Amino acid sequence: MLQYTKFMNNRSLFEIIRRTCNCVDNKLMDHGLRVAYIVSGIMRKMGRQDMSKLRDICFLTMLHDIGAYKTEEITRMFTFETQNMWEHSIYGYLFLKYFSPLNYLAPAVLYHHTPWNELAQKHTVNEEIKNISQIIHISDRIDVYMANKKNSWKACAAKLKNGRESRFAPWLVDLVLEDGFFQSMQSEIADNGAFGFAEWGNQLTQEEITDYLKMLIFIIDFRSRHTVTHTVTTTSISYEIGKRLNLEKEYLDKIVCGALLHDIGKIGIPVEILEYPGKLSPQAMQIMRSHVDITERIFGGEIEEGIQKIALRHHEKLDGSGYPLGLSANDLAIGERVVAVADIVSALSGTRSYKDAYSKERVQSIINGMRDENKIDGSIVDIINMNYDDIMNSTQLVCQPVLEKYRKIKEEYEYLNSIHTTKM
Repeated sequence: MLQYTKFMNNRSLFEIIRRTCNCVDNKLMDHGLRVAYIVSGIMRKMGRQDMSKLRDICFLTMLHDIGAYKTEEITRMFTFETQNMWEHSIYGYLFLKYFSPLNYLAPAVLYHHTPWNELAQKHTVNEEIKNISQIIHISDRIDVYMANKKNSWKACAAKLKNGRESRFAPWLVDLVLEDGFFQSMQSEIADNGAFGFAEWGNQLTQEEITDYLKMLIFIIDFRSRHTVTHTVTTTSISYEIGKRLNLEKEYLDKIVCGALLHDIGKIGIPVEILEYPGKLSPQAMQIMRSHVDITERIFGGEIEEGIQKIALRHHEKLDGSGYPLGLSANDLAIGERVVAVADIVSALSGTRSYKDAYSKERVQSIINGMRDENKIDGSIVDIINMNYDDIMNSTQLVCQPVLEKYRKIKEEYEYLNSIHTTKM
């Protein structure tokens, strides 16, 4: 249903991912970047020749702590002696497995805090994953000790030597302690700003770019499950409306992509506002409305202009009463109008922390009233009215695979956590 068609180089996509994650916690993203650069140095020293694979491993490392967005572990992330970091490792693994193009490397995140003397005995884990897990682990601990604790390399080296064979693979400790290795890494990080690896490997395909953009909306799930299901529903409804308007495929692709990205800025809204069980105060509503501005900052000019407008104008109204720009009918193209209506129908027909799903009759009554007040496009409302059941049935089919993934994630989380708990 979706294919992002504008050329976007690896660095541009990398920047969008970085800005998105920074909205949750910039300390974790800055840490992830530095760790990824240390990982890249280790793997190049090992003679890694497959640059596209190296790029993927670095992208994976950049996101290796993403599971902490879902847990209470963030405050414990930056201590060298970690006692129990299993929960965020499971969440990160499951997120990357089900919602990213890096699923084939995801097990490395599951084991990135597992001591070597335990990991070496796991016969169900292949050697490549063991090695990548350990490389991420030692790079992670180096950065924590050096960048966050402000210790010397000499003190860090002593910690690594002390953990040789138990916590860290011996060959890996020996590699990072070779004369000049870390000094050269520090110099490269300073020169390249830790972004050099974004350029490595083959240019990502349009399919891979699309998959990464889809991944971004699921990062929001670590803040609000309702937001993700709303986004998928809005995207499907937009597609169904666009088909019935007989729009050209290229333009329909832009509408679908704009719908997919329209609420990405909600990742920067406090969860207590996203999940507030009632009417928001004027101050809280102002914060909620800022998600559009956050979305624009995340895009950073990297998203094609037509798609960007569709995403950023979904709260504008034909009579000029919308936000953030107060645009009116003459300013709003058909794609922008489609997503605006789809967004409303999705919000009304779906559950929220403060409401149950509205019935078909109530949804239609509300959008008909908004049509009559000249707030939303009447021709689009008419399409919804005439095809409501077909549109919503198709949307349910689109949402089903996503809901199935959530079911599998829940089952796997409970299973993996039970195994770990039993061993403790």
